[in-house]
Amino acid sequence: MTNVMTNNLKHLISACENQEVTNFVLSPGSRNTPLALLLAERNVNLTVAVDERSAGFFALGLAKASRQPVALVATSGTATANYAPAIAEAHSFHVPLVVLTTDRPQELQEIGAPQTIPQAGMYTTNVKQALTINVQEAAADVTEYIDYQVQQLVHQTQLAPRGPVQINLPLRKPLLPELGTPWPVVVQQDFGHLNTQLDAASLAQLTQRLEHKRCLITIGPTDQPLPMQLLQEVADQLNAPIIADVLSSVRGSVSTVPVQQLLKLPEQIQPEIVLRFGGTPVSARLLPWLKQQQIPVIQIGSDHLGKDHSRWAHTSYNLSATDFLQQLATTDIRGAAHYRADWEHSFQPTPAADQEQLTAQELPRLLSHLAPEHQLFLANSLTVRNFDQSFAPAHPMRVHGNRGANGIDGTISSAVGVAANQHPTWLVTGDLAFFHDLTGLQLARQTHANLTIVVVNNDGGGIFSLLPQAQAPYFEQLFGTPQALNLKAAAAFVNAQYQRVTTTEKFRKLVQEAWTGLRIIEVPANRAHLPAEYPEGLG
Repeated sequence: MTNVMTNNLKHLISACENQEVTNFVLSPGSRNTPLALLLAERNVNLTVAVDERSAGFFALGLAKASRQPVALVATSGTATANYAPAIAEAHSFHVPLVVLTTDRPQELQEIGAPQTIPQAGMYTTNVKQALTINVQEAAADVTEYIDYQVQQLVHQTQLAPRGPVQINLPLRKPLLPELGTPWPVVVQQDFGHLNTQLDAASLAQLTQRLEHKRCLITIGPTDQPLPMQLLQEVADQLNAPIIADVLSSVRGSVSTVPVQQLLKLPEQIQPEIVLRFGGTPVSARLLPWLKQQQIPVIQIGSDHLGKDHSRWAHTSYNLSATDFLQQLATTDIRGAAHYRADWEHSFQPTPAADQEQLTAQELPRLLSHLAPEHQLFLANSLTVRNFDQSFAPAHPMRVHGNRGANGIDGTISSAVGVAANQHPTWLVTGDLAFFHDLTGLQLARQTHANLTIVVVNNDGGGIFSLLPQAQAPYFEQLFGTPQALNLKAAAAFVNAQYQRVTTTEKFRKLVQEAWTGLRIIEVPANRAHLPAEYPEGLG
């Protein structure tokens, strides 16, 4: 049985590698011993993360930054359940993960055996497909099935809508594989690349809808890079302004305008039609405003088909943004003449005054001056909303966040996964999201990430102070939830650099200086001093 298990697991690992899985994240345990030892023998890019929740979000960040599927390897029992938050985020934000859960065999299920829970299909609709493979069956067909079906599953993670899959692996003892035996040659399956286009009738209808119209382009959060030259060509062709979400990574690459400008436009120059790319915008007011004004929206992107919670995009094109822009750029369509110029003339931005006191609202402006090779990760809640309003980088910059399920869990670990590409990385987070993922600090230390964590510490959940429950009784106990964190002690726990910064001048110097390893910058804040009315609304 050991020979059979060793051979079939080697086929499984090789099948994953054939379909661009180059990173494996292992949460060690007893039941996944054979996979752990074989991955080490194979000398793959292997990260060992002892906390499964942290491991899941680390893999999520790895996949975001690399744009390739990443494999997670869990032992049996509740360990597998701790991957669930990251898998839910991967499903919602279309991130490719291959979740390998090792399990107890059938004779130990539901009879009180320790470290045993129902694992087959446990992630329900948060995975695209779930499969159980009995790798200890000796039939030749099983090995051939592994070669074929595992590659099919990994490929599924990369087909729109992209997302995670689960392979459950029941294993009987003995669990030690035979090391030093030859690795098999698994025939690689070639899935090719498909280009898609609108048919002639649909293209003619689109041309009619856009011709001489006041067109607006909106781009929501996405990890998939847009072709900037094509995007600019189409925007120029249509005379269309571009509203780009902070998590679109478009800002700094093409000319964009803030969403606040749209909401202030006089009626005579409001858009007549909108081309919408990417996921749900950070701005809570954009989609409701378009619906309220009854401005038609065309949604483009195979990952995001049918993902419009405003239920207003009555036209959807199931093709990639690149394919759509390529076809539009080669089609003779002209939007309303001078529309973009009229838009720009209607809004004169007021330059922000330099404040001596450092506040959370100053951070987007200061971090807009990061060097080109740096990348940014934004925590949810108030952080990403602040940056969506005023982050305007002078050059292209990769900006990441977990905006699929909008949770605060795993924030540090995801940023560490992003930083694994060796680019200097900045994470901006609130104190509660920081507290929620303290094990991510050890992962940053362990992986030697060059990561700066900026913690806006207002001692609690700042966003709740802007919601109706701020006036309710028991607010501090139930929603404010102050934790009185000692961030300096947290930094010392993992041998991280630490600074407490209260002035814009000192923070500006930190932005400009090089660093290595993990450093934590605490920016003290006061929830009582938050704006009385948040400009973009909350949702």
